[in-house]
Amino acid sequence: MASAQTWLEVLAWTKALFEATKASIDLVATYRKYKVDPETIREAARVSAVFSTYSEEEVKALESRLQGCRDRFVAQGGGAERAGCICSVLSEAAAGNGGTLPEIDDWHSIFAQLRCAIKR
Repeated sequence: MASAQTWLEVLAWTKALFEATKASIDLVATYRKYKVDPETIREAARVSAVFSTYSEEEVKALESRLQGCRDRFVAQGGGAERAGCICSVLSEAAAGNGGTLPEIDDWHSIFAQLRCAIKR
């Protein structure tokens, strides 16, 4: 079972990176905001308990992919690549959940707004 702390990293990066697809922001400051956001912390604890079948390694892999998105955002600036990177991470989470995006935080909303598709 992945820890709430590891899930918090994933949720904070997902939210910060999504915001970066919509506007120029200070990515690190936005990430830090979500790391201490009480709602995000509560959701990380809930997700850790409800999605206990995700191992620590699986969630750390999602975190690593999100950090890769962060690095690409910094290097490339913007555009469709930003949305595509987040979509690929959420699609990977769906694949690990039997092909359905898990009911985690704002993931369904982010997925819809970015017009992501689950890759089979």
